[in-house]
Amino acid sequence: MSRTVLITGGARRVGAAIARRLAEEGWEVVIHYNHSRDDAEKLSRELQDSFSDREFPLLQCDLSNIDAVLSLFNRLPDSIQGIDALINNASTFNSGKIVETSPSFMKKEMAINFDAPFFLIQAFANTFGKGAVVNMLDTKIVKNEGGHAAYLLAKKALAELTHMGALDFAPDIRINGVAPGPVLPPPRKGNDYLKDVVEKTPLKKQVAVEDIAFSVSFLLNNPSVTGQIIFCDSGSHLL
Repeated sequence: MSRTVLITGGARRVGAAIARRLAEEGWEVVIHYNHSRDDAEKLSRELQDSFSDREFPLLQCDLSNIDAVLSLFNRLPDSIQGIDALINNASTFNSGKIVETSPSFMKKEMAINFDAPFFLIQAFANTFGKGAVVNMLDTKIVKNEGGHAAYLLAKKALAELTHMGALDFAPDIRINGVAPGPVLPPPRKGNDYLKDVVEKTPLKKQVAVEDIAFSVSFLLNNPSVTGQIIFCDSGSHLL
């Protein structure tokens, strides 16, 4: 019987790459989305065509709605009997310095980037009792760049939750993180921007989405690892 993983924000970009990697490894993948229904349906059909023994069901949820987050596991498709792993991948990435950050902006950034993962981990533990969690972070958690202050503070908090939760939920649930570096151009930025960022990394290499997915796979499949953060970032965190 295949293991089942839920990937938040699993329809596009890094989330879709993780879904493809885990599907190849035999996982049943529940693809969460908010607005990207067309992308989610397309990915599900693609995976069904390649792996006809599984369904790759979809699950819609606005992760900024805390009531919806708390009841998420109660709304799983009937075919899903349980979840073995949770990938907290969904995020928002909006610019704004501390001086520009309003209470409503801070609340929005924290809701998706920290609150939702926090309460999904809690619900995962309360509902299923065992398994593995991977939190998607950011290589910049080791720095204090202020251009995306609310976003980065949320990711820093999520990194600390990764460590705290690993202790709190051991031995039944392992919690780890992956901190990507220059993978894809951020919203409203082009390839020239990404190229400049890549050139400043020690490895001078753009991180492939497949590399991120490989890191997630390693953390899910190694039963002796918890409380760890893999910086898959071409060495960006060293600078």
